[in-house]
Amino acid sequence: MPRLDKLDLRLLTCLQEDNLQTADALAERVGRSPSAVARRLRRLRAGGAIAADVAVISEEAAGHPLSAIVQIQLERHAPHEGDRLRRRLVASPNVQLCLDIAGTFDILLLVVAPDMEAYNAFADATLAEHPAVRRFESTFVKKRVKATLAVPLGDEA
Repeated sequence: MPRLDKLDLRLLTCLQEDNLQTADALAERVGRSPSAVARRLRRLRAGGAIAADVAVISEEAAGHPLSAIVQIQLERHAPHEGDRLRRRLVASPNVQLCLDIAGTFDILLLVVAPDMEAYNAFADATLAEHPAVRRFESTFVKKRVKATLAVPLGDEA
């Protein structure tokens, strides 16, 4: 990973707002030439600072799917099974976020499904009978007030 300077941070902040900005538009915002901006962006992508270029689909376009926060407590005597569970969760298209956490629970998920029946099928097939899962709790999202993947990059923007 290349060391990020102030220009890199400014560019990354701009891209988090709108990843489809042209090099010309970005150059105007950061005070550099379009060719310099294009070179920087290539370097940031090649170096891994930009992990992915994706489209964020609106809930309306996705049919307002059901979202659930799922907390999983693992069985302590099954560490290899826990690794198998994590691989299964990461591979699932229903899992938007999978985090190892500290506290009473060990894993936190953000799970989406078209409806409660599909969520129950996911939970039954993936969690309920898995040997690594001691217990899990689901909390259902009533309304997304904020959803972003942007990370604060300081005052450089």
